[in-house]
Amino acid sequence: MCETKTMEIRSKVVLLCPDNDSESHIILQLAEKAGISTIRSKQPHGANLSLETNLESKLAHLKKQEIWIVETPGVEKEKELKDKGINVKIIDHHTYKDLDRLTDLESGDIKLSSLEQFLAMAKIDDEEIQNWGFNPKTIRGIGIMDAKYVRGLREAEYSEEEINRVLKLQQEIEKEIRPNFDKLLKLAEKDWENRIERSDYLIINSIHGGDMRHAISKISIIHNMDTVPMIINIENGEKICVQNVELKIIEKLKKEIKGKTYTFGSGRCWGVDNKDQDKKVTLEEVLCVLEK
Repeated sequence: MCETKTMEIRSKVVLLCPDNDSESHIILQLAEKAGISTIRSKQPHGANLSLETNLESKLAHLKKQEIWIVETPGVEKEKELKDKGINVKIIDHHTYKDLDRLTDLESGDIKLSSLEQFLAMAKIDDEEIQNWGFNPKTIRGIGIMDAKYVRGLREAEYSEEEINRVLKLQQEIEKEIRPNFDKLLKLAEKDWENRIERSDYLIINSIHGGDMRHAISKISIIHNMDTVPMIINIENGEKICVQNVELKIIEKLKKEIKGKTYTFGSGRCWGVDNKDQDKKVTLEEVLCVLEK
C-alpha cells in the first residue's frame, strides 16, 4: 500500500486502548509513533466501554469519525457511537459471556492477538517498527505471548534467545505500569509452592488481590510448566481461572457455568469474575464440571 493511503488511514482514526498490560502498552506506543490519535483508557483488566468517562467529548475534541476500540467491549455503547455516524472497529481476541470476539465471523478462524490485528489495520510493517528503534520480532512476540503464552512463541519458531527477549521486554513493561509487580511475583511464588494436584490439574490458591493470575502464570513459565492444565483461584474465589485446556473443555465450562465469564489465551483459557455478583461461582462447581 502506498504511503499516502497509509497516512490517510492513520489520520482519520482515533484509537481507544487501555494501558493495563504489556500488549496494550505496546499498541499505544506504536500508535503514537505512527501518528494515530489515542485515548489512553485508565481502566484495568475487565474494561467496559460504558465505563469510559467523557468518551463523546473526547471524540468531539479530536474530530474523528472512526474509532478503533481495543479490548473494551460494550455493545450498547458501540451502537450509540454508530448511530451518531462514527465508524466503529473492534480489536479484540476474547469472549465475554455470550459475546464472542475471539472468532472471525467471516472465516470462522481464531483471531490473532490484538497487537497483531492493530499492526495489520494500521499498516505498520517490520521496517517501520525497526526505524522506530524496536526489534520487530520481539514486538510481535508480545502479541503472540498475550494470545498463546510461551507455547505460541515456540509454535512461531522463536528461539530460546528470542523468547527470552520477549519475556524481558514484557517484564520491563509490567514493572513500568505495575510498580508493585515484583511484590506480586514473590507472593505468587509462595502460592505456587503450595499448589495441589486434583484430576490432572494443578490448583493454585491465592488469598491476594490484584493481578495475581498474571503473576502466577509468570511463575509457571519460570518453572517450565506453562503448558500444564491449571486452576488459579484468586482472592478466595473472587476470580477463578482455568488455563491450558482443550477447546472442548472451554465449551463445556461456557455452557454449564453461569455468571460473569470470559475466555482468553486464544480460547484455551477460561475465567469467571465473582466480584459484584449475587451468586458466586465456587471452585468446587468448576471442578465438578471439569471432572464430568
